[in-house]
Amino acid sequence: MKPIIETRQAEKLYQVGDSTIHAVDGINLQVEKGEFLCISGRSGSGKSTLLSLLAGLESPTAGEIEILGQHLEQLNEKERSRFRRAHIGFVFQSYNLLPQFSAWENVAMPLQIRGISLKDRKERAMEILDLVGLRDHALHKPTELSGGQQQRIGIARAIVTGPAIVFADEPTGNLDSRTGQEVMELLGRIFRKWGTTFILVSHDEEMYRYTDREIRLKDGKIEQQTLREERML
Repeated sequence: MKPIIETRQAEKLYQVGDSTIHAVDGINLQVEKGEFLCISGRSGSGKSTLLSLLAGLESPTAGEIEILGQHLEQLNEKERSRFRRAHIGFVFQSYNLLPQFSAWENVAMPLQIRGISLKDRKERAMEILDLVGLRDHALHKPTELSGGQQQRIGIARAIVTGPAIVFADEPTGNLDSRTGQEVMELLGRIFRKWGTTFILVSHDEEMYRYTDREIRLKDGKIEQQTLREERML
């Protein structure tokens, strides 16, 4: 079966004064459908830049990035945006919820962008809130929710359209260890059931426990790849 994501010699260069920074330096990577992948590394290793490339938030300086059969390096910004809306979900460290809207309205936002009717998007949002255990908080504003609850709202918003791939950038970074564990277990249950491909960026060495494979970056290159079974030995 063809990988759902494949990169070939992907590079991202930044010019800082007279210096050229190789944020991502010739990465070859394949991700299978339904795989849970953890991208790790120290600050400045290139992990967030690689996530941005894989998610179509940025275009590579060189190389190829193929997702669901589409070469993202051939798309302009508008086309990449359209592709993300159709196929990709995001979970952020800082939740990125709109404070003026209720929980269900935040969850339904991607559906509103797609032009879904109010009745249908509210019904779908309530279904997903039930899935993450927050149906009873549908009318609450983000400031009325705990950090763990806000992240669950963020998860619900990321999956309300049923995306093929979900990217998470330090999703437990603002949570205590117990709440972070609960969030990761929730993500695992939902995505394993749905067959969603899940790509996580984190500096937390414990995150590998929730994923199938870890790739560790250093200076924009893949320094090491480890399967979960190898880490458990």
